[in-house]
Amino acid sequence: MTMLVARAQLNFVTDLVVRFERYDSMMRPVAEYQSQYIAIIALLRSIGHVFDKVDCADDRRQSWSAAKWREWKEAPIFREFIEPARNVLLKEFQGGLELRNNAFDTIAVVADPGVPDGVSHVAAFDSAKLRDAEGRPILPKIREALTFWDRCLREAEAHLPEATA
Repeated sequence: MTMLVARAQLNFVTDLVVRFERYDSMMRPVAEYQSQYIAIIALLRSIGHVFDKVDCADDRRQSWSAAKWREWKEAPIFREFIEPARNVLLKEFQGGLELRNNAFDTIAVVADPGVPDGVSHVAAFDSAKLRDAEGRPILPKIREALTFWDRCLREAEAHLPEATA
């Protein structure tokens, strides 16, 4: 029995989120936090694609997957967070971590010859203070999305031949 590729991806995203949540008062480049956030949001959405296109590529799994995908896409966490957050970030390049977000402590500008402009913004970052454009906390939505995908994949692992966690 082999693990679903989507399960391996979910495990990877879960690890990214744990690292993202870890508060460290050390000032780091803001771009590091931004890239972590973008990766988490993009990968949360792509778990479904990986499940459908990789894990269910054969005929035995395709019909079950198609029916479940329609159901999963109607879940509030998918419709109200996973899909729109990914679309705003990747299709419009908006909705990322803004420097004025309260999650960043004091922001400093430092010389950084390794980047195109020669300067980097650095700050300590507290993801627990991270809010979306409407002022709602983001981490609870990310955790809810992880729980949603875990539940979906557990269901798949129970129903699909040769799928295991």
